[in-house]
Formats: sequence, structure tokens, C-alpha cells
Amino acid sequence: MKRLTLILILFSIINNYSFAQSDTVIIEKSKEKVIIGGQPYYVHVVKKGETLYSLSNAYNITQKKIAKENPEIFLGLQIGQALKIPVVEKKSGKDKILSNDFIYHRVKKEQTLYSLSKKYNVSQEDIIACNDPMVRYGINLDQILKIPKSKDAVNALQKPPVVESQNDTVRIESQYFYYTVKPKDTLYSLIRFYEITKDILLEHNPIVSEGLVVGQVLKIPKLIDIESATVLIIPDEELCDTILYEKRTLIAYSDSVDFPDCEHIRGMQREPYQVALLLPLYLEKNDEEFYIDSSEVNDFGKKIYEKIFYNPFYIYPRSVTFVEFYEGLLLAIDTLKQKGLSINLHVYDTQNDTSRIKEILSFPEFISTDLIIGPIFNHEVRLVSEFSKDNQIKMISPLSDNLSLVDENPYLFQVNPSYNSEIDKFAKFISGFGDKNIVLVHNGDSLGYSNIQMVKDKIFTNLSIDTLVNNIQFKEVVFKDSINVLEHALNEEIENVFVIPSNEEAFVTNVVTKLNTIKTFGHQVRVIGLSRWQRFENIDPEYYFNLELCIATPFFIDYHHKDVKNFILKYRDTYKTEPNQMAIHAYDVGLYFLTAMMNYGKDFERCIYNYKVDLLQADYRFVKWYETSGYENVGVDIIKYYDGYNIFRLDDFKKNTQPLSQSFE
Repeated sequence: MKRLTLILILFSIINNYSFAQSDTVIIEKSKEKVIIGGQPYYVHVVKKGETLYSLSNAYNITQKKIAKENPEIFLGLQIGQALKIPVVEKKSGKDKILSNDFIYHRVKKEQTLYSLSKKYNVSQEDIIACNDPMVRYGINLDQILKIPKSKDAVNALQKPPVVESQNDTVRIESQYFYYTVKPKDTLYSLIRFYEITKDILLEHNPIVSEGLVVGQVLKIPKLIDIESATVLIIPDEELCDTILYEKRTLIAYSDSVDFPDCEHIRGMQREPYQVALLLPLYLEKNDEEFYIDSSEVNDFGKKIYEKIFYNPFYIYPRSVTFVEFYEGLLLAIDTLKQKGLSINLHVYDTQNDTSRIKEILSFPEFISTDLIIGPIFNHEVRLVSEFSKDNQIKMISPLSDNLSLVDENPYLFQVNPSYNSEIDKFAKFISGFGDKNIVLVHNGDSLGYSNIQMVKDKIFTNLSIDTLVNNIQFKEVVFKDSINVLEHALNEEIENVFVIPSNEEAFVTNVVTKLNTIKTFGHQVRVIGLSRWQRFENIDPEYYFNLELCIATPFFIDYHHKDVKNFILKYRDTYKTEPNQMAIHAYDVGLYFLTAMMNYGKDFERCIYNYKVDLLQADYRFVKWYETSGYENVGVDIIKYYDGYNIFRLDDFKKNTQPLSQSFE
């Protein structure tokens, strides 16, 4: 009986297949994708008139393969049904290229596939064949590409050998570094140090897949046309597994053989320092006593011009934020003056005007400045940074997160961590969910491809440290609008951790709203996101708590902390109002750098690696990525939204399990 039933079902399907040959419905190919078990799938929602045959033609795949992935279609296609359709990559028809047959190139500014094809004397199609097919639609700055070698390219890469002896029969290939593994090395530390991907390292050193062995010699391919990078980072136990410890210590002291004993010189600096503060205060706007109102008209239809006087306590709206920054900095200076700081503060109104910036920089007295704090906006920061570099004056950028400016100026300190640094912490935190179903969600935009690839590389690098890669459940979803693609990525047996490395408010709002709907259906769902989400206005905050949102953020205010309470009381007493986050940020900036200057003098950066100050909302940890670059703060924490409308800093919660509050200003 069962056999007869099966025959009837198959007969029905065959009839459907043959009948479908006349199908003329035009199928719109889905743009939604999900990766399950390493295999990419389209998620297609069945529409009226569509058949298995028409789907097969649209996706260039056999009906048998579609049926194999979706057994439920034996009962017939249903309108609204979501099908998994395997993605079939077009084969290039070219022979497989061995690792020794291509070089690696990091994309530089303004380079294109065409310019690279001319540079290396290969076709654009050959470059595309050796890389992700998405490069056909554009390449991104700092993206690493495989370039197949041509005879001319090889000749251009190889320098004439220096023959030290006629008996010399061994020559190291010029396109590789050779590195001997040391006791504290990890795969991630090597990848980070040499700025290559894990795949590249494994490709040239297959034995590494079994684990690093002390004394092992690894072959590291050189990247063409890039400046060799060396990493300097704070000697912090938490970060020891991410950097080559021996090399960072060597580089940190390489420019100063007689590096100072920081503890010995601590507390010996007493000279008065000249500090310049550059803020867009818009003082001229605040000097205005009235404005002209022309909103009314007389009986003849002519405008009435009326002089309206401002309230005596009026502040021009665009000034408010930066006045609060100024107030917070003044409180930091007052605190340190009581401890012996001698300082002359010079405040300049930049007016958010580059011509005004140039005027300030031309002042004769400005050249004798010991420390510059500000300005705020990127176009202002770039101008002042050039002056800082030319005159070797330390400069603090309190709000910009433009890492390219840091790379250009060795005297620049960037307080806001870059996107890359947030992702470092983000990926390390995600590695703690190796036993969960991890789902990476992005919009599939080719312009953001390099960022998504970086996020995936960092997640897998961190996961592989403590987890067997074969045991990791990782899915990638290209999300446009359909909730079906998110539901397809769920695992009903374990918790689902949705990772969304995006700062686009519209996209994040759409995804989070749909994930909240899925959570209300009883699925185990949590979300991991980025710091900028705290400023999004279109997402119901209740969704964050419902989804147990975790965010990587450099700034968090614990209003239960004694120092925060004391600051608030002092601010209220001094300015007769409540402080916002900008005032607290300025207090931290002033406290950190002015204390460093007070303790170590003008050249405080020489002691920055071991320097720590208890701040109100941050934990600054400055690193220097290149010998010629400035310093970036990489101090990032994880905060979590919990039921009961409480927000925790995870590290603090582990210590005392007390709920903390967060300012969202």
C-alpha cells in the first residue's frame, strides 16, 4: 500500500513537471540569501502562478535539487511558502590556480580592477576568477586581492639578488617573510600583526591547521605596494593573545634606546603648560541681544518687522553641547590644580569655519602651545592635525573616529575608538557563543563588502581559538525586508544569536523590529550590535530589552559609582544644572591627558603604554599602529539590556551583580 502511495505521488509530480513545460510566468529571482552549514541558499517566497519548473529555470538549477532541499513540496507548492534554493556559482572554466601562482595586493585609494589589470599585466576576468565574484561590481579600500602572476609581473616583483658568495646555493624568495613561532604566539596574533587573513596564512602553511608549534618556521606572503605595519599596544593581559608580545615591546622602544623609567620621573613635572582648547562656541551668535521677527503682516499685506529680545540666559542652540564640553573640562582642570597642576588654558572659538581655523593657527602665540584639545569636526581636525604634525605639538581629537587622520600624524591622540576597534571587541564577545546558532545579518551592499568580510574573519578567528570550527553553527543572512529569511536561519533546539554589524538606522530598525516579532512567537533570540544604536530614535527601546541586546561601546556611565556621583554634585553646585554625557566626556579627556602631562611632562606619550587613570565613563587604552602613526583609544566594553529595564556593563555585573543605569543623551 505504501509503495502504491509513493508511486502515485511520484506520478503526480512527474505530471506536474511535464505540464509545467508551458509555464510562461516570469519569476523575479530572490535577493534574500542565507548560509546554512556553509552552503549559500536563496530564500524564495512562492507567488501565484509559479511552478517547480519555472523556479528551476529562473535559478538555473534542477527541479530534483530544489525538491531535495524542500521535501514539503511533494505536497504541492503553496502561495507564500518559503523555499531554500541552493546558490549555483557560475564556473569560470579556468584551471585551478595554485597558491604559488599568484600574489596578494591590498587595494589602495583610487585603484580599480582596470588599473590593477594594467599594473600586473593580467585580465580583469582573471582577477575576478581568483577572488569573490562580488569584486566584479567594485573593490574596496584595504581589500586583499589575489592577483594571478604573469611573467612580467613576476619580473617586476623580484629584485636583483645580492650574491654574497659564489658558493651560495640557497636564496629566500623575495615575496615572503619567514617567521619563527614563539611561545605566546597565536594564529590571531600573527594575522593581526602581518595584516593578512587566516585563509592566506593557512594556504601557505597548511600544517598550521593542526596548531602552532614553538620553533616552527612560517612563510608569510608579502603584500604588494603597502607600508609594512608594526603594532604597538598596551601590555595588557587581556590583549596578550591578539598581538606579538616580543615584537610590540621591541618596536615600542625602538625609537628610544634610553627609554625613560616612567615611575622614576612620575611627579617631577611642575612647569606651567600652555593648553589650547578649540571648540565651535559660536560666540558672536550668543552676543546677539535680539532677532527680527517678520512672520506677521499688516492690513495691506506687508510684512511687519518686530525686534524680539532674547531671554538674558539664552544660549545659541548649536553652542549648547560645546559649552557643556567646556564646563566639564574646567571641572577637570580645577580638580588637578588642587593636586599641583600648573596650566594656562587658551580657549578659541572655531565657529565651525575653516577660515577661522587658519586664522587661529596663524596667531604667533599658538606655536608655543604644549597641548591642543579639539577641534570637533573632521574638516577642522584635518587642518589642525597638519599644524600639529609640522610643529610636533600633541593634539587630542575628542570626538572624531577617523582612523586615516591618526595614520598621518604621530602627535595625534584619537579618543573615540574606530569601527575596527569596536569590531575587535564585538568579535571577541561573540566567540563566547560558540555553542549557539550564530546568524550574521547584513544588507548585501557591495560597498560594505570589505567591512562584512572583516567582521566574519574576526569572528571566526576568535571562535577558532576555543572552539572546533566543525562544531560552529554559523549562518549568513542577506536581509532586504522579508521576515522569512530570518526565520529560515533559526535553530529551534538552541539559542539564536543575531549579529548585526551595521550603523545604518533604517536597516537596523527593520531587522530589530522583525526579530522582536520572532521573539514574541517564543523563539530563543538575542541580538548583538554596535554603540551607535544607542542614539537611534526610530527603534522602540523596549525591543532592545526584549531581545537582550548586547552592544560594544567605548562609553558607559555607572551612576552608582562614587566618582560619578561626586562629579554630578560638583557640576550642579558650579553650573546650577544637570550634566549630560558630553560634560562627563570632557572631564575624562581633561583628567586623563592633563594628569599625564603633570606626571610625565610634554613627552607623556613615552609612558602611555603603562598609564591608567580611573575615569567616569571610559577606560582609555591607547595604541600606536605604525611607527609613524598617532594613537588610537581601543578601550571598548560590552553593555547588556536586561528585563526590568536595567542595563549592565558585563564586567561590572560579574563583579557585583548590581544593575547599572545608562544615559542616552
